[in-house]
Amino acid sequence: MQFWYQRKEGEKIYWDSFNLDKVIRTIGLSDGRQLVLLDDIHERSTEVPDTNPITGKTRGTKRVRDVYQSELYLTEAEDIEKFKNLL
Repeated sequence: MQFWYQRKEGEKIYWDSFNLDKVIRTIGLSDGRQLVLLDDIHERSTEVPDTNPITGKTRGTKRVRDVYQSELYLTEAEDIEKFKNLL
């Protein structure tokens, strides 16, 4: 089941969703937000400058792989309460 919540960026409001079956942990934050961690660990590759550590000069680029996990922040009190009641 998808859980829909509001996300604000500046003055704009967006509606986002995530699959409740993918939630592995939630963390209540001191500012009142709720952090939701999803079971979707994945790798991403990016091109970064390849810099010589001694001279500081750029030799070109290299691919770097990093591991990521979705971290969603519920900020609206109504969304947080709705989320808690579903789980």
